[in-house]
Amino acid sequence: MLTAGHMPEYLYERTNGVVGLLERLIEDGCQEAIDSGAECLTEQLLDGIAITLTGDPGRDAGAGEIPEIPERPASSAKTGRRSRNTVFDDRGPAGQTGT
Repeated sequence: MLTAGHMPEYLYERTNGVVGLLERLIEDGCQEAIDSGAECLTEQLLDGIAITLTGDPGRDAGAGEIPEIPERPASSAKTGRRSRNTVFDDRGPAGQTGT
């Protein structure tokens, strides 16, 4: 569910590609999905999750360990978005091209 459709682009936009923010978003999203009974991570569910790094004493803001956190999207409307880049999608062995 994290690699299908527009989800990879959504996750990148929400976290600016920062792995720690991605980890926090997915952990908090999983907890919300379990608590709400949805049991599935969707863009709509993740839109309701605020990414915060408060309460993490292991991070030193002076050392740059707390990145800039992007704003939550105002809505999950899909207007003006580019199509998915499929350049690196695996199309299987080259020998099985159907010829």
